[in-house]
Amino acid sequence: MKAKVNFLKRFAVAAVALLFVSSAMFADGETNEVYLTGATNTAAGDYVVTGTDDVYHFQGQEFTVYNVYYDDPSHNMKIAVSNDGECNSFIAYTGGYWFMYNCTKEGFGVRKSMFNSATIRDGFDSREYQSQSVLVKTRKIEQDQAVGLIAAYLPKLQG
Repeated sequence: MKAKVNFLKRFAVAAVALLFVSSAMFADGETNEVYLTGATNTAAGDYVVTGTDDVYHFQGQEFTVYNVYYDDPSHNMKIAVSNDGECNSFIAYTGGYWFMYNCTKEGFGVRKSMFNSATIRDGFDSREYQSQSVLVKTRKIEQDQAVGLIAAYLPKLQG
């Protein structure tokens, strides 16, 4: 009888703890639905892309924001996707860097970069940046494919 009471107490404590943890997870207002998963073949490890309710504003346009989580959290970033429906602008960013990816007649790849400091810039490989200027040689690319390419290839830029 005493064992059943102890079990019920432990179960009740676990249930209440689960209630508080699940409430806290959704209190930030973000959508945590998994959008994509994949591998980077780098030290960053595998990645998971989740949706958010955030909106990124750039040059008068609104972008939908996705969180990218890696096995190595130091590579975590966000990807802002243009809401105009065409493959023209994707921005991968953190507090330290910003990379713009576009579709052009040459294909889809990285086009611009900005860094908060020279120290952060020096942590990226310029030769790899050049090789990623065309990741796919098609003029149009689906949004999920573009987000997956960015999530998979951006960690390779970090030397």
